[in-house]
Amino acid sequence: MLNHVYVKDGYTDKSYAEKIFVPAELRKRGEIILARSIAGKLLGMAIFVPSTSPARQVAELGEAEIHLLAVHQEARCQGIALHLIKACEEQAVSFGYSKMVLSTQQTMKEAQRIYEQLDYRRNSTRDWSKGENKIYFVYEKILQT
Repeated sequence: MLNHVYVKDGYTDKSYAEKIFVPAELRKRGEIILARSIAGKLLGMAIFVPSTSPARQVAELGEAEIHLLAVHQEARCQGIALHLIKACEEQAVSFGYSKMVLSTQQTMKEAQRIYEQLDYRRNSTRDWSKGENKIYFVYEKILQT
């Protein structure tokens, strides 16, 4: 699924994806949250990452992070991304986190629109880059505890 969403849509290099999208590597990041159809078909996923995880990208003390939010092309516009994000937020609150953060590539305009609908705000002072071409915007949200 991640290959389809990230590689096919041009967000991640195939050779890099082969290393990081391995199930064992994904589980090291944090808790994988899945969205499935009634028939059991995988529709989407996100990873809840605690600030104590070595895989965290920008989370600081008191913050949890969302990684690799992905929804199958055929399942988009059905609220699946919203439910996955809310599930991550609920997990964060249950662990005592007061803020959720995430990184998104500057070209992921649809994802940014969804984050903003859910009251995430970009904090450009935390933006970061990987290599010469990958710029990541950081969004954050204060959670209701």
